[in-house]
Amino acid sequence: MNSRMSKLRRSISRSVFQLNSSLSRQNSLNGLVDLPTMANTTLVDKFATPTNFRQLRDLIRNNNELLAEVVAAFEEKAALDFHYSKTLKKISIRLHKLTQSVESGIDKGWTNVAEQFDIHATIHSNLGSALTEDIIQPLRSIHTSQQKTIRAADNFVEREIRKLNDKKDETQKMKRSLYVLSKELEKTENAAEREKMAPEKYALRRKKYKEQMVRSEDDYVWQTVDLEKQRRMTENVLRKGVESMESVERQRLAHCQTALGRYKRKIENLGPNLRQMFERHSNNLELAVDSVPEDYIQTIQPSTSAVNHITLIDLHAENFGEVMSSTRRRQNLERVSGVLDTELKRMYNNQTADVMVSNSKQISVLEFMEYLYYKINDAINIVDGGQNRGFHRLARFQHKIKDKSGLAMTILTIPLSGENNSLPPPSLSLEASTAYPSPHGSNDYDEYEKISDDGFYSTTTTATSSSNGQRTTTSFNEPTDPNGPTICRVLYDFEPKHADEIQIREGQCVLVEDRIGDDWLIGHVISQPDNSAIDPRSGRFPTTYVSY
Repeated sequence: MNSRMSKLRRSISRSVFQLNSSLSRQNSLNGLVDLPTMANTTLVDKFATPTNFRQLRDLIRNNNELLAEVVAAFEEKAALDFHYSKTLKKISIRLHKLTQSVESGIDKGWTNVAEQFDIHATIHSNLGSALTEDIIQPLRSIHTSQQKTIRAADNFVEREIRKLNDKKDETQKMKRSLYVLSKELEKTENAAEREKMAPEKYALRRKKYKEQMVRSEDDYVWQTVDLEKQRRMTENVLRKGVESMESVERQRLAHCQTALGRYKRKIENLGPNLRQMFERHSNNLELAVDSVPEDYIQTIQPSTSAVNHITLIDLHAENFGEVMSSTRRRQNLERVSGVLDTELKRMYNNQTADVMVSNSKQISVLEFMEYLYYKINDAINIVDGGQNRGFHRLARFQHKIKDKSGLAMTILTIPLSGENNSLPPPSLSLEASTAYPSPHGSNDYDEYEKISDDGFYSTTTTATSSSNGQRTTTSFNEPTDPNGPTICRVLYDFEPKHADEIQIREGQCVLVEDRIGDDWLIGHVISQPDNSAIDPRSGRFPTTYVSY
């Protein structure tokens, strides 16, 4: 009786767990929708990444501190005007007393001097009052308000970034667990094949591992979908944070412009006796008053192009460096492909909101699921010999690296504002080390396929002698002799930002003398496309801006 009750309880527990898992996955997909496009903004598409947002936040914060210093300077100026006016009043009173009973016309001239002192005292008193009422108080108020806005936006964005990092860590833990379980199943399968005389010895263990691996693979797939959902939520928060920072900067510029205009008008109204003194300053202030804030907003640029790093699934069966039976490898890949195919059919049939593309600056949920399906099927084609490999438009944004635990990791690096060669792309090794640093050296990346964006790297096809046929790999174009001088042609214009950098223009030829890591070269210009004068100075410039 007790045995039957125990079996019944275990059966009910398994049913409840499966029902909860199904509901959780359905809720996860329902929340995976595209984000709306924010209109009438200038900086959102440039700074809506964690690194660029922090750069913009520091810029806005420094400008706000500049406003505080301006307020402090005007407070000191107003205090000096009040003190100067008070002192002139005292001197004027003394002169009036001394000249009350004078008879000589020459001595009466000092009365005129006293009256001039009265005029100067009144002017400086009025100037001090105007500075306090028209400049100091409004700017102090907007500075305090903007400090609170900057702090609130920063806290909001950093909290979402921490959530995204935690979700990435959870996904990595689940992937490591799946890899360990896959290896254990492979060991059991190999042991069962060696001992053919007693197959029942491993039957129970094999069944247990297979059931666990199916559940783990399903959980890992949906955890990756949840990670994409959190990334989209974080991107939405980043866009709102950048929009808040841009609004703060526009308000600051507008208030500063108004304050400068008031100060200019006050100076112009001081009287003809002081107009000549302040004419030079008024001309300079005229330029600031007539300037357009939008021109300054347009000049704010990040140091690197803004991109989205989208994490994809990486199954144990996809890693052809791992020893695994081709039959079981194909079965695992086909099962996951079937899961993704079923979900894609559901999305096509229902025509739900998460299928629609809300804007062209990011991939849709449908494209994300389609690329996962394409990636798994591409691995199946490699197992079959790689004769009918397909193509997907997102493949050129794919990068394969290693995470901090040494496992294969595939990401998509999607530009936020389209392809822009005016800014250098972010360093892949730098971004990867920020999110998932590898415990090994950079040489561990060489064995993985790297598919790069057009314009910065070149692609070569090599035949690999293996049972899987040919594989396509992408490599960097390196000079034949990295230690000797090499002549390169400049592909893009580069403006130096530091003293040790040089300016290069498209079409020039440069002589490479040395290199700094994988990102910078050292050399000088040796020819101009228009045969103009050449700057003989040597300096560093980006590797991706030239071609060997």
